[in-house]
Amino acid sequence: MRKTDEFKFDIITAFSIFAFLIIVAVTYTAIYIFTDITTQEFKDKVKLSADNIYYIYQEKVNNIKNATIALSNNDIFNTKFTVNPEVIKSVFKTMLLANSNLSEINYYNRYGKYVIGCEKVKNRVFCLNRDSKTLQVNNYKSNKNLFFKEYLSDKGLNLTLISPIQKGNNNGFIEVRALINKLDTLNSDLFYTVIINKKGQIFLSNFYKAKSIYDLFSYSLGDKILKTKEGFVTDDIYVKELSPNIKIVLIQNKNLINKTNEVSKKMVLIMIAISILLAIPLGIFFSKPLYKFYEELDLRVKEEIEKRQQKEQMLMHQSKLASLGEMLGNIAHQWRHPLTRLSLLIQNLEMAAQMNKLDKDFIQKFKEKAQAQIEYMSQTIDDFTNFFKKDTKKVEFCPKEIIEDALKLMEGRIKQNKVEVVLDIKKTEPILGYKTEFSQVVLNIINNAIDVLKERDIKDRKIFIRIDGKKIEIEDNAGGIPEEIKDKIFEPYFTTKFQSQGTGIGLYMSKIIISQHFKGKLYAYNSEKGAVFVIDLSN
Repeated sequence: MRKTDEFKFDIITAFSIFAFLIIVAVTYTAIYIFTDITTQEFKDKVKLSADNIYYIYQEKVNNIKNATIALSNNDIFNTKFTVNPEVIKSVFKTMLLANSNLSEINYYNRYGKYVIGCEKVKNRVFCLNRDSKTLQVNNYKSNKNLFFKEYLSDKGLNLTLISPIQKGNNNGFIEVRALINKLDTLNSDLFYTVIINKKGQIFLSNFYKAKSIYDLFSYSLGDKILKTKEGFVTDDIYVKELSPNIKIVLIQNKNLINKTNEVSKKMVLIMIAISILLAIPLGIFFSKPLYKFYEELDLRVKEEIEKRQQKEQMLMHQSKLASLGEMLGNIAHQWRHPLTRLSLLIQNLEMAAQMNKLDKDFIQKFKEKAQAQIEYMSQTIDDFTNFFKKDTKKVEFCPKEIIEDALKLMEGRIKQNKVEVVLDIKKTEPILGYKTEFSQVVLNIINNAIDVLKERDIKDRKIFIRIDGKKIEIEDNAGGIPEEIKDKIFEPYFTTKFQSQGTGIGLYMSKIIISQHFKGKLYAYNSEKGAVFVIDLSN
């Protein structure tokens, strides 16, 4: 842990970083605000402009439609007598001169034969007879009110309207052709205007000169523009459909954005200077109470660490004493049978002496049998000593061997309590750590399982031990952990046994060992048979 004096440098570093972050935040905010203002202004105005263009276009188209319908309903075509060509010419000339978008008006009889027509060229009207010109009337009979067609050309937007004459005996057709050579785009410094047809061909543009929308943008973006009826394709491109065949594309003026960025950069430099001037005095002002707070916090942390270390040392000492008691209990279980045999050998020796049968052969056999029991007892002491010998460094070991050694040491207690141990090994993997500590965990869990089986008086007592790589499960058939204590079993000093039988620190220390020394997990759950304790070291 760092010393309090060393924190002075940390404070200076922290507030330098703090000042730097302020500068970065202010810089980013300034650029974002200035850019966003221009972008938002574009978005607001481009929608309004597109709507105005749409209304202007619809108004012009509607005026041409209304003029066509009005002409077809004119009384000059409703007379029962022969139509007067001079009157028709006069009406056609008046309409062509009155409407700047009209370019040609023709009259056909009911059979589609051309009768008379007038055409406007450079604001001058010419009326000509075209005997060869005909109209396929079958194509327009179904359109009782109006036939309308529009297409774009190099000259502009071309409209063709054909309206049937419904009144009188001279029923026929009026054909009106119109040309809208440009659409008012509400000239703005914020955006450029491009008008395209449904195939993406460009017919009007104050942007770059190009024949198709795909010449200006990538295929994916061009395709997206064609599929969009209305809305922003990107933040700087807006599309508005004027009709099924015509779209207007409004593109943000990047030159204006660049000019705005120049202004924003100058503002950013000013704001950076202000940020630096503010950050330095703020850092000095706030560092003094922070340094004092850290001094007090450092002292409290040291006190808490010392208390925790003392508590853990005490618990570890208690755990060792408990383990020592269990070890002595297991030694007693292991020694019970050889001591009984030695007692019988001594009784046999006494009886042989009384019956005068102590010959050389009898003494030799007595010696061999007694020596075998003593060696067994001595080996038991060696086994326990090696099993609980303190490790000085971490080593790789196989959990299967540790568990088998533990079962061997507890053989006497297992047999005495009539417990059947079922060992299931799927696969084994080496574990890095302290063998003695791992052994202590295994012994704690197995001893607890035996205690529970005995306490609940289970008839067919079994312990199942499953090893799958670095995951070990120890399960008993004692019915499981009660729900009300399931969350408490790993707490220090918690035990369900009498005070003379348990300290309540075995599982607590086991969890500490597995989590801190092996970086693994120790947890428990209930199965259909009983409690399952899981040692998971597959981290």
